[in-house]
Amino acid sequence: MCAALPATGGAPAHAAAAPVQLFNSCQDIHQAIPIARDGTYLLYNNGNIFTAYCYHMSTTPTEYIDLARTGQGVNFSQYTAGGASPGTNVRTAFTRVRVDPKSLTVDIGDLTFAASTGSLRHGGTAVTSMPYGVAMSCTSQADGTGNIDLQDTPFRVDNAFATGGFNASGSASPSGNGQVVDLRGGGYCGWEMSSPPLYNPFNPSPGLYHLKLSCAQNGVLPGRRQLCLHLGGTSGLTTQVRRERGQALVIVRHNGRPVAASDITGRIHAVA
Repeated sequence: MCAALPATGGAPAHAAAAPVQLFNSCQDIHQAIPIARDGTYLLYNNGNIFTAYCYHMSTTPTEYIDLARTGQGVNFSQYTAGGASPGTNVRTAFTRVRVDPKSLTVDIGDLTFAASTGSLRHGGTAVTSMPYGVAMSCTSQADGTGNIDLQDTPFRVDNAFATGGFNASGSASPSGNGQVVDLRGGGYCGWEMSSPPLYNPFNPSPGLYHLKLSCAQNGVLPGRRQLCLHLGGTSGLTTQVRRERGQALVIVRHNGRPVAASDITGRIHAVA
């Protein structure tokens, strides 16, 4: 389904004759506009208006959040080798995370935009990857590490954290704005992750929607063309179609203030 909003003011007659639609998901965009390509789109769902990267638009459209902070020491999960789990540290680093557009919950098991290194043994199982936001070890110490870093995105973590496993210990240290969480976890074996903790969270598969997000306090990033605003409803939300350089742009306004501009497919052009 998609939210249909009234087109207002200054639009060409042919554009103003019908409501302009804000889509609830990438799948909705694909169904309405089959030629829509992969890219960053503006979505409206469950009271939130936000940007998401739509992937596999020609087949099975899915929503992802671009992580601005990537590389060594950020947005990674690690199972630290040693003790009862011999081998090398298993570290999975993420550049995008999949998100449910209705609940803004991350699928921590989706590794489409992740890369893993290392291999260890957990009992009779070879461990080669970790889900997003998990720190684990089997050394009787909290020397598993992990990091969630949503800085330079319009989102924040809105989830408690907890330890799981046997003789588990650990900690989650969130920043004041909730956009960064440093994780330490371990036991024999034990882990730290978003609550409630899952059992043996390694070698994940897609479908583990487990880490809840919300819109950050400063949820508008013009330079990155990203936003997340919790509006609570469509009251005060209007759209206007206008032409710039021969192209139709949809100007989204909240209480008369411009919020974003997209093309008629919902592909984002700017946020204000």
